[in-house]
Amino acid sequence: MTLPTSVRALASYLPSWLEYQRDLARIPGVQVAVRVHGELLASFALGVANEATGEPLTPAHLFRIASHSKTFTATGVFQLIEDGALRLDDPAGRWIPELHGSPAAGLTVRELLGHQSGINRDGADSDYWQQTHPFPDRDALIALCRADAVFAPNEHFKYSNMGYSLLGLILEAASGQSYAEVMAARITGPLGLRDLGPELPVAREPELAAGHSGRLAGNDARRVLPSTDTRAMAAATGFYGTAEDVTAYLSAHVHGRTELLTDASKRLMQRRESGMTRSPNRWYGLGFILETVGGRTLVGHSGGFPGHITQSWLDPETGLAVAVLTNCLGGPATEWATNLVRLIDLTVNPPTRKDADAPEVDLDSFTGRFATDWGAYDVVNLNGRLVSLAPQGDPGMSVTELTVVDADTLAPAPESGFGAVGEAYHYERDTSGRTVWVRQGGGRAWPIAAYRERAGLAPLA
Repeated sequence: MTLPTSVRALASYLPSWLEYQRDLARIPGVQVAVRVHGELLASFALGVANEATGEPLTPAHLFRIASHSKTFTATGVFQLIEDGALRLDDPAGRWIPELHGSPAAGLTVRELLGHQSGINRDGADSDYWQQTHPFPDRDALIALCRADAVFAPNEHFKYSNMGYSLLGLILEAASGQSYAEVMAARITGPLGLRDLGPELPVAREPELAAGHSGRLAGNDARRVLPSTDTRAMAAATGFYGTAEDVTAYLSAHVHGRTELLTDASKRLMQRRESGMTRSPNRWYGLGFILETVGGRTLVGHSGGFPGHITQSWLDPETGLAVAVLTNCLGGPATEWATNLVRLIDLTVNPPTRKDADAPEVDLDSFTGRFATDWGAYDVVNLNGRLVSLAPQGDPGMSVTELTVVDADTLAPAPESGFGAVGEAYHYERDTSGRTVWVRQGGGRAWPIAAYRERAGLAPLA
């Protein structure tokens, strides 16, 4: 099955898969988009844009995508490098004279791009992240960056919003334009992306999905957090966008596309620049996070802003791009985006096998979400392939291949394990053919609505 076909096969299941997790985790809202080579194959939003008002979330709502900004900044830097206006080994002091006399003056563009500068992460007073005071302006930013470095250059990977904010000032000096003008002229404008930008305009505030606080205890109510500008730190964390526009932008970083950069620049941005001590399968390039998921090397970025947690991934070889945007602190956007890629990968297999004597049956007659006192599982038709899986966590850890035995029986693929491995799924149906229950491993599971009724639980909305 081709990759686009795989995503199309999943498109109708994805909202159900993610809604189960969103509801269980009590996340206000999530927005999702999936593209292959720029073609939008799935786009949906679940939950609410604002818990206080109950406004439904839509694919058109804007999110603060925060540190995704670094990929845009790095793209702008490489565009100027290709133009000959900037060099990777230029010291910051060449473009920002106010840094002279401080350690930051000698930091190179490459060291700043790869988080190898050793400079502090957010300055000596970063309570702007808790909205106690505004983000720094240019003068305050430079004063924060003049402080002694934490590490020597190239000693450790040390993530730094200060470093990328300096790159924004370097972009302005090297281009002769404001950061917003550079982004509009070189990235969002050429790509025709109107729902993506480096700082949310006041006029578009009503389109923003409200940000919500995290929870310190399970029953804590979430607070709706105010919106805020990032001022001189826009190059590090100011961007807003939708999942659809984020994936459209990422798709321009697929190898072979020429709208933004040459492949030579893209490969340099996307290769391993910095390793991470606690994450052996994750690296940082020059503007992108890199992670190995299955057989893929994904590039992308996460984003954390007061009230919003987001994640996007791109496979620059196959063109797969996904974005998952959540509107609360603690939103599991990275987990969901990564598991979404894993789920897509599960679909690239042959159709379900049938026993030689099995009759022709409607595969969809087996599908659904089934519940027991111990939890729920799904039986899914992936374009002619039946599998069962848990609708949460890494799907590769729970997926089981199913073979049609007869109109009421499925046989799981042989495997070793603690559960009822190898034991058939037997379907009990009513006179209209609807599933009453499924017995697997001796225990019954009911369609989720029927189970909730049996257990005295309120129907799901």
